[in-house]
Amino acid sequence: MRSNKNLALTYLKEKEHNGLSYARISELTGYSISYLKKLKIKVESEDIDTLKVHGGKNNKNRLADEKEINFIIKFKEQYPNISISQFQDIYNEQIIFNKRMKQTIIKYNLKLRSYSFFQTLFKKMKWKSPFKHKVKGKKQSHTLREPMPKRGMLVMIDGTPHDWFNNGNLFSLHLALDDATGEYLCGYFMPTERLEGYCKLLELLLTKYGIPENLYSDKHIIFKSSVEYNLTTFGKICEDLGINLIFANSPEAKGKIERANRTLQGRLLIDIKRYNIKTYEELNIFFNDKYCDYLNHKFSYKPKENDSAFVPLIKNFDLTSYFCYRTERKFLDGNVFAYDNCYYKIYDKHGEIIHLYRGTIIEVRENIFTKVITVKYGKTIYNTVLIEKRNKKDRVQTVINDQKDLINYFKNI
Repeated sequence: MRSNKNLALTYLKEKEHNGLSYARISELTGYSISYLKKLKIKVESEDIDTLKVHGGKNNKNRLADEKEINFIIKFKEQYPNISISQFQDIYNEQIIFNKRMKQTIIKYNLKLRSYSFFQTLFKKMKWKSPFKHKVKGKKQSHTLREPMPKRGMLVMIDGTPHDWFNNGNLFSLHLALDDATGEYLCGYFMPTERLEGYCKLLELLLTKYGIPENLYSDKHIIFKSSVEYNLTTFGKICEDLGINLIFANSPEAKGKIERANRTLQGRLLIDIKRYNIKTYEELNIFFNDKYCDYLNHKFSYKPKENDSAFVPLIKNFDLTSYFCYRTERKFLDGNVFAYDNCYYKIYDKHGEIIHLYRGTIIEVRENIFTKVITVKYGKTIYNTVLIEKRNKKDRVQTVINDQKDLINYFKNI
């Protein structure tokens, strides 16, 4: 089919009203979806009649004059350490696509500019772009793997420590990335990479998307036990939820999420300042409520298949019984069990105390977030009531010099 640019421009201008997808416009006009998306950006910022006449031709109207260049140089002073692509994004968001900047755009003759334009300007002004690494010597190649066809078939998880507020304090971002689409699904910041962080991440993932088929991680002790065939606490949680854990043997084997982490380390520090985020509590909310969608709009792509492998949680699904430390205990005399230097009894949903024989084995569960103690016996989860705390007597070493000291010691006990 011969491409029809004027028709494509018309469809894109009215896309919100005509309901046509990029795929359908591609069929009607002969342009690729990726090109149509780029053209859509131009349609939103430029006059459609000018685009129809001039199109992609090089003309004097597209050349940057001194006023525009000086404006961009002044704007760049706000971001002394920024990559070319992020600077282009921020410039477009705050200036070109900002309706409140209409008079400024006219005054300084500002236009939507390409990446190559900013790349040339960075070079001319000797602005350094961070995270641009040159590899010395021959680069080792790795076999490329096709992404999964469906969302939720493989979710990659990883933790990355970084000084996100640029104040000398490292915090770890626990991140989940979908393999089929490259989507940033959710993330959670904690002082260190830890079980609680990954449990919070999983809770966010389950609540927002549902249960994935597989989680893909490294061999951190949180995920993989050093004892063969044993499951870690996180492994038991995944087993209960029906999630399969897959382990990567090297950083290269999980390159996609490693690159996602580097992208965040480059962009998020600037956006934290840009959106005036002050604390990690605010950052956790901002990251999951807004920032993931912001990143996905820029970097994610469509899966090969539209069906999702995520299994949505049923209504009123109780996650509290899953996110727990688990350990076995035996019932003692007095219809109690001991856990963490305390004695407990168990009761049913009607408040009736449950009586079990001495020696009965139960699974004690301590909620990772709330520290509430429950008991699993058979297939039922029971609540507990604290009976008493066991006091530990301080043990003091006593030196006995002779038989007389030994006699006096036992007299004083």
